[in-house]
Amino acid sequence: MPAATVASLGNLGDLAPLGAKAVLAVLLLVAGGAKLADLAGFAASVRLFTPRRVATSASSGPLLRRVALAVALGELALGAASLTSPALGWLNPVVLAVGCAFVAVSGAGYAFHRGRSCRCFGALSQRRFDRAGLARAVVVAALAGVALAAVPPSSIRLGLADRGLLLAASCLLTFVAFTAARVLAASRAALSGMVS
Repeated sequence: MPAATVASLGNLGDLAPLGAKAVLAVLLLVAGGAKLADLAGFAASVRLFTPRRVATSASSGPLLRRVALAVALGELALGAASLTSPALGWLNPVVLAVGCAFVAVSGAGYAFHRGRSCRCFGALSQRRFDRAGLARAVVVAALAGVALAAVPPSSIRLGLADRGLLLAASCLLTFVAFTAARVLAASRAALSGMVS
């Protein structure tokens, strides 16, 4: 086989981990942006996983809202870092840990809060804690496992301008997810008001 063909086959092998990283980064950006659009709703989902005495205390509202904000901002930061700097190997285990946390939350939600809304994508979806949600979380964790594969630095050549464009794309994607979630929530509220 010619050397050029062997080199291109090697680059094709890098598509799986790089593609998985890109998909996960976009997923995190969309989820984080949508959560920001409905922090109160996501905080209600966070409340499901807090001890009963904390969830029922009068001061829990602001605390749960801060936790919801921290989760949303964490997803945005991790998604943007992963998209703009795919060569940072230490990010891969962090994304895998987040994927495993998604599985744990989905499993606990399915076991203890079956049928309740997870608000994992804010108003962009009406997903619930069910078997399908658990399966989706397992797929996300599996993708994060694929993204752990080592990719040679020669396969990732991003200059400063490339990173700037990817950061701009991350911001735009976050803004679109935020706006879409707000619009969907408002249209659902208007429709339910018309039906009542």
